[in-house]
Amino acid sequence: MQYKELERDAKLGNQRAQRILEERRVQLEVLPIRDAMGCSLTWCPNAVPKQLLDDIDRMYGNISITNIDTDISIEKESFHSCRIEGADTTQEELFDIFRAKRTEKKGDKMILNTYRAVKYLNISKKRDVDTLVNLWKIVTDGVCDNAGLSGEKFRNGVVVVGTHQAPEVELLDYCMKQFFQFYHEDNIESPYIKVGILHFYFVYMHPFCDGNGRISRLLTSDFLIRSGLDNFSALTLSKTINETAQEYYQALEESENEFHDITPFIQYMLKTIYDNLYEVLAGQEKYVVKHTDWKEVLQ
Repeated sequence: MQYKELERDAKLGNQRAQRILEERRVQLEVLPIRDAMGCSLTWCPNAVPKQLLDDIDRMYGNISITNIDTDISIEKESFHSCRIEGADTTQEELFDIFRAKRTEKKGDKMILNTYRAVKYLNISKKRDVDTLVNLWKIVTDGVCDNAGLSGEKFRNGVVVVGTHQAPEVELLDYCMKQFFQFYHEDNIESPYIKVGILHFYFVYMHPFCDGNGRISRLLTSDFLIRSGLDNFSALTLSKTINETAQEYYQALEESENEFHDITPFIQYMLKTIYDNLYEVLAGQEKYVVKHTDWKEVLQ
């Protein structure tokens, strides 16, 4: 759904754009989570094909993993997540980073911090604000950008990311309450859809002065694992996000629209999970579903 283009054309009097937006509006369902201004987020169930969810379930059920796969995946996940944030470390250098604990470059330290953050989540029982603050401290230890905006818990100033201005500092406690209430309630049947909502909302809040992207990706894998999908401990979703970074940011932008409809980002996350699972299974020579280019389908 090209919301930005349609909204622009509708304001200029384009009747086709107005019709498309109205047709979308009547298909939307309200989600049990509100933005900083108290507006309920929405989504369009009709825009999420059942086949996509079925294929994801089928692929997940056919993955074979070992403890070694999990250990390697944590290292690779840390690497790719930090590459998204500008770390210039190469894959060839990972051995020195993880075996010799090399921290000569900022990127090296970022990767090690992210690895430590995964280990922290593995032993931490709670998922609350204190958990997030501890996670932020680990992720940004010695590599914190915008440290001048660091507050006691969250950032203490306004941040703008691309076209998005994150909520005012005074609204972060409210947003965090919304986030964790939605996180812990039994409200969305599919964990793959719910994790897309959680990821969007965390990035929307942008609660910390730095590290928000890395933390959002850590929470994504962590939520799926805590939902009983243990094999995600051996997958590397950040690799696929890194490879489709432009689509990622576009999906975030399209999800800030007049209807508060975050379906574009839900679709992106589902496509990311699908592509990641398919790549892993292809490496295991298991072709359990016919490959679909969901980027072309999910318009």
